[in-house]
This record gives sequence, structure tokens and C-alpha cells, in this order.
Amino acid sequence: MATLAHSTTAYTNAPSANWLTSYKNFVARAEFNRFGWAVTALAIQGCLLSPTLLLVMAYFKGGDWQFLTSMLCFLLVLIPILSAMSVKYIFPAFATSFVIHLTVILITLL
Repeated sequence: MATLAHSTTAYTNAPSANWLTSYKNFVARAEFNRFGWAVTALAIQGCLLSPTLLLVMAYFKGGDWQFLTSMLCFLLVLIPILSAMSVKYIFPAFATSFVIHLTVILITLL
């Protein structure tokens, strides 16, 4: 006689431990605190990165392209936040803006 409940352990796939799966799991868990992540990204962008770049530009005679890049990067972070997009759009926008800001600051300093 056949059993009524079958074990499905043979059919389950072990989750791969690559960075993309870890990132997707992190974003899924972070969606609950989207407001906190958005405020943190905006605070770092508006209170640390942009003023630091403007001060470096003022002391070391930065160009207009640096100011334009700074403002576009600020908008890159602000638009997903104000349009209430999910965290999976806020994180990459903030990471891109962070890298661009640090690159422009280092270019100006060197």
C-alpha cells in the first residue's frame, strides 16, 4: 500500500550561496524598513557626500562638470526615494552615486 505523505527532501534544491542570491534575500528582508533605508541613503548623500564634494571643489578649484555630476548623482538617489520605489532600486542608485562622488573627490584631491 502506498503512503499518503511523500518526503520531498530529494526534490529540494539547496540554495546557491552566490552574491546575487544573498543580495536578493537581503533586499527582500530590507523592504520592511524601506523608510529607514531611504532616510539613511538621503542623509549620507545630502549631509556627507555632497557637502564634502562642494568643500573640496571650493578649496581645490573644481570644475563645473564636477558640480553637474554631483547634482545628477544627488537626483539619482532622490528620484527612487521620492517615487516610493522599492529598496531594490534605492540600493543600486545610492551605491552608484557613492562611487561616483568618491571618484570625483579623489580626482579633485589628486
